[in-house]
Amino acid sequence: MNSTVGFWGEPTSTVDWCENNYEVSYYIAEFFNTLSSLCLICAGIFGSMMHSKGFDYRFSLCFIAITFIGFGSILFHGTLIFPFEHFDGIPMIFYLLILFYSVNENKKERKFGNWFPITLFLWGLIFSILLIFLGEYYENRIMKLVEFYIFQGTFFLMSICVYLHIIAIVINLKDEKGIGALMIRGSIIFLIGYIGWNIDYHFCTEMNKILNPQLHAWWHVTASYSCYSLLLIAIFDRSKMLGKNPKIKWVCIILPYVGLSDESEQYLPSKVMSSAERELLMQEVSVED
Repeated sequence: MNSTVGFWGEPTSTVDWCENNYEVSYYIAEFFNTLSSLCLICAGIFGSMMHSKGFDYRFSLCFIAITFIGFGSILFHGTLIFPFEHFDGIPMIFYLLILFYSVNENKKERKFGNWFPITLFLWGLIFSILLIFLGEYYENRIMKLVEFYIFQGTFFLMSICVYLHIIAIVINLKDEKGIGALMIRGSIIFLIGYIGWNIDYHFCTEMNKILNPQLHAWWHVTASYSCYSLLLIAIFDRSKMLGKNPKIKWVCIILPYVGLSDESEQYLPSKVMSSAERELLMQEVSVED
């Protein structure tokens, strides 16, 4: 964004976002973009804690991926060094791949064989290698832009595919309380953030003539909340398919999570028997004696 050079030297990243470099701290290239990345880490950790028991391991991987996106974003925006872009972008792709698998394999019986998750993993691996390979040419401006738009295009197409599946799930769950509102809220927040991302990217000069509202930093906030919210819909759908009676619950009105109505019984080593059940069992034992 500007010529100020701090601890990490001249920026080598594909994009120098619309925030004055090293304006707040000599050690942090983009202070607000770095600080706002903590929202992604918090969303991943909160999701992992609230969905640690009774849910498929695939969703734990999704929350771990969100956490890694946050750490990668801190490395990227804190340094503006090109290789650190991979720590930001690659976890995003794997998050979408895991979520894509989850919204397709959401029934009790698997629709596809082992080839499906293996193919998705190989896709993510090949994509990651491609980004790293192109990163060898980071001093070439054209190659950096090729890498940037390959990532953006892939991310956009995968996001559309996942979102269409989420819409289908919401339509199927139209009678479930809170699901539609969660979808609408998550979509609106994401759209607001994405518009801000584009304004920050395309109209930086115009904004700095007036006042820079740090829209890319706000994008981190909105993206973390909306991606977390849409992931909950996939978790709810899968839990319902498995007969776990899920409910959308809230912490402080603003933080949703999926709760299981049979949680109290689900994690006990054995279900506590009622007095009638104990009496019936004693009668069966007496008859056998």
